[in-house]
Amino acid sequence: MANEIKRPRGTLDYFGREEDLKNALRDVLLNTASLYGASEMSVPIFEESRLFHRTAGESSDIVSKETFDLVKKGDKNYTLRPEFTASINRAILENKLYTSPDLPLRYSYFGPVFRYDRPQAGRLREFHQFGIEFVDNIIDIASTLDALLLSLRACERALGKDILIKLNFLGSFTSRENYKKALYAYFKPQIDSMCDDCKRRLELNPLRILDCKVEDDKVIAMKAPKIIDYLTEEDKTEFDRIIKVLDEIGINYQIDDGLVRGLDYYTGLVWELYDSNNTSIGAIGGGGKYSNLMKEIGGPDFEGIGFSLGVERLILCLSEEQKNKLLNSKSTDIFIIDLSKDGRILKLAEKLRGLGLKVSLASYSKGLGGAFKMADRTFAEYVILNDHDGLKLKNMKSREQNNVTEEEIIDKFTKR
Repeated sequence: MANEIKRPRGTLDYFGREEDLKNALRDVLLNTASLYGASEMSVPIFEESRLFHRTAGESSDIVSKETFDLVKKGDKNYTLRPEFTASINRAILENKLYTSPDLPLRYSYFGPVFRYDRPQAGRLREFHQFGIEFVDNIIDIASTLDALLLSLRACERALGKDILIKLNFLGSFTSRENYKKALYAYFKPQIDSMCDDCKRRLELNPLRILDCKVEDDKVIAMKAPKIIDYLTEEDKTEFDRIIKVLDEIGINYQIDDGLVRGLDYYTGLVWELYDSNNTSIGAIGGGGKYSNLMKEIGGPDFEGIGFSLGVERLILCLSEEQKNKLLNSKSTDIFIIDLSKDGRILKLAEKLRGLGLKVSLASYSKGLGGAFKMADRTFAEYVILNDHDGLKLKNMKSREQNNVTEEEIIDKFTKR
């Protein structure tokens, strides 16, 4: 069809098995966050453009080339959110949640974000993120480690496999400014041979050059000064304490002194997470500690720490076995095959749904074999078969089948 309308480039349609899988991941991730005291927060999909420009930093790719800016309506410019951190902090400030006596504030989120990036495997223009933000007067080592451990456990529970953590310590603003000067002095004589992004970043924030993905530039960056040599004694002490606790807990990690993360507001600990068996996909997610962000948007001088995981990248890392395990959590409780085709079985179906059970029915156009295959594909725990001999209940795991009455079915699932 010449005039067929297709989905925009860099987006996905979710339906059927893939939608169930995304929702199953959502449940696992948000439930893991709740174990660490985080409650879910929802924020608008679009915000005033200046929120992201003020908080992400002008050297970040999000601001310089990746935002979806909406056509101006009225007297304000709006942008589809490219990340959650700024919006969560704006909501905390606007709703005065920071006045709570119960600090740190702990919020989780799950939803779509939008970046005008070149689409490729694991990188879309509309994608989904799960993450958390902890906010407090001062983010102490307990909150720092809790955030890091939550990101690790969420990945482990979602993927069912070992996760590789890479971490670095960017230090205070004093440490960072001293480090930036050293990086500027190192890269300045070589900048003409580097990419346009590096040339721009040299003047805005030379720290971001370490994040360049161009192979020739990565070779140059490997010989750049290391952040550890520019940390204050206080910063070194904090980093040492974090490492000591991770060692005591038995967490495996790699220190990557080139890891800086993509946004300019990070200070202190930063980290990224990778599928140990599939590092070519890139980072599943990452996070870090930040200061001054809330102050930037007119609030108190609070600190925060958070992370985000890319849901589409998690899905790319899932084994078929883990997909089936996640989908089983979304399985149908009872699948009904109504060979009588008179519709009266719907009364029983409604009673079972009233008990909180997930009940689905095969189409009358399906034969018996096709209906049972559909029951298997929906991971049904039980099948109720209604034919001229009455009702039969089949356990799809044990394959045991018995003749039953409607009252026996209701009694069985009421007791369960």
